[in-house]
Amino acid sequence: MAMVSQLFKELRRRGVLGTAAIYVVAVWVIVQVASETFPAFNIPDYAIRYVWFGAIAGSPLALIVGWMYDISSRGISRTSRAGSCEDEETPLTRFDFIVLSGIAAVAIGIVITLLGEIVVLEEPGRLQTTVRDVDPNSVAILPLDNFTGDPDQEYFVAGLHEALTAGLTSISALKVISRTSASVFAGSDKTLPEIGLELGVANIIEGSVFRSGDRVRVTVQLINAQTDEHLWAENYERELVDMLALHGEVARAIARQIQVALTPGEELRLSDTREVDPAIYQQYLKGMYFLKQYTPDSIEKGLPYLHQAVELDPANARAYAGLALGYNTIGHGIGRDAFPKALAAARQALAIDEYSGEAWAALAEAQLYYDYDWAGSDRSFKRALQLAPSLDHAHAHYAYLLALLGRWDEVFIHAERASELSPLDPTWPFFAGWLYMVRQDFGRAEELMLESLELSPGFPFGLYGLGDVYKMQGRIEEAVAIQEKIPVGNPVRNWALGPTYALAGREADALLAAATMAVDPGPKDRMFLAFTYTALGDFDAAMRWFEIAFETRTDWLPWIVLDQSYGGVLGDIRDDPRFQSLIERLDLP
Repeated sequence: MAMVSQLFKELRRRGVLGTAAIYVVAVWVIVQVASETFPAFNIPDYAIRYVWFGAIAGSPLALIVGWMYDISSRGISRTSRAGSCEDEETPLTRFDFIVLSGIAAVAIGIVITLLGEIVVLEEPGRLQTTVRDVDPNSVAILPLDNFTGDPDQEYFVAGLHEALTAGLTSISALKVISRTSASVFAGSDKTLPEIGLELGVANIIEGSVFRSGDRVRVTVQLINAQTDEHLWAENYERELVDMLALHGEVARAIARQIQVALTPGEELRLSDTREVDPAIYQQYLKGMYFLKQYTPDSIEKGLPYLHQAVELDPANARAYAGLALGYNTIGHGIGRDAFPKALAAARQALAIDEYSGEAWAALAEAQLYYDYDWAGSDRSFKRALQLAPSLDHAHAHYAYLLALLGRWDEVFIHAERASELSPLDPTWPFFAGWLYMVRQDFGRAEELMLESLELSPGFPFGLYGLGDVYKMQGRIEEAVAIQEKIPVGNPVRNWALGPTYALAGREADALLAAATMAVDPGPKDRMFLAFTYTALGDFDAAMRWFEIAFETRTDWLPWIVLDQSYGGVLGDIRDDPRFQSLIERLDLP
């Protein structure tokens, strides 16, 4: 106890306790200031941890200074030895200057390092909205207000929203934000300038729908997204049989108000005055309402409505295009025989209406992921984007075809365009980030994966992609940690962690993931089983699963031709003659 008491007295005599108290108060003030100022610089709240890291790292330096030196109005002097006169000042020696310079250098190094980490965490999505150039011909249609007085008519209102967006999408001079991103603001209390900034648009359309029987009134108004100035408003009242004419009329009016010119072909296609059967039209709207929710249950619920629409009207190109979109979505998920159905529906839609951009995009997607028809898919994507240049998903998938074809000068134009057209969809930053990873631009790849996670915290594909970016840099433990955040039970968890565990030397965990994937394996399970066994060095098992994936046309398989794909897991198997034979059978240019 005597030694502790003596130490305490010496700490107090040297002013160490006072220094510690001052340091704690100073840290508290800095943390409070940082908490208040970080949001103003678009720095996420969790970055405050770096301030705490700095405080902890700096505390030993503060205590060393408190022990060795006295700081007063007369400057810095060495703390007097015990027993000497209290007023005695010991001047600093060369050694003291070296020590103090070293402490200052370390402190500055800590501050610079942590500031660098904080700057990196500035939220990419928000920063882009504050600095991007806004195209004056850009527009977003916000979700329409349901003034029908009947919540069961929500499908009808949402369907009109989709139809009006699709009408604008076909105008080449306009940049049209996807319904997916615009719908985020349903019921939002944000101001229109705030919404315009987040979506990156110059113009916003607001509107409402009122329905009485077969009579429909649609109100639309055009607003300057920067100034909140109302530029134009109009009411349209039609019978249900005239809804196609209404779609085109509204699209042409908006184009005139934004002062963009329509091509003769666009003018003709938006002048469609064919009447529709109200019952069939509503079947179509219901089908698309459920389909556009993009969940397995909603897609299964939406497809029957579209099937009923084409059974009642075999000349309904829109419903066939909707079916093609739905079956492509299923093909990317559980697979089954969905892609052949998508091909058939898309071709039927185009046989009826060769100017359907949505149908060309659906055809291109099925040709890419199932038919492995590279040239045909290329032609179809080009036609789709000629007819509907604001289709975000067409740009995203086309980027992946271009990567297979080695046309890297075009790849990122389309990959980034998808995010511009749907800036709040976490899928497209993941898509683009994966392609940057393949090109070994790891900084940009990581930034985009983090952006996808900011848009949708816990987004499984974002966690998977970020882990693969880390793997490519040899940061295996970080890859494991980030991919283990994918919820148990989500299939993406095993796809991600099977190969990653193997590369990390965790063979038992990798085999457990493989065993889970092998129980009733879906398309991607088969492919990631091949990746897992490749990483484990079991090339025989890997090739068995690669062959199954090829025969069943797994949608993600062709990208194994890219050297740095899938987290670099395929390096050693590339020299295997069986793998080389598989690559040749993909018949890529």
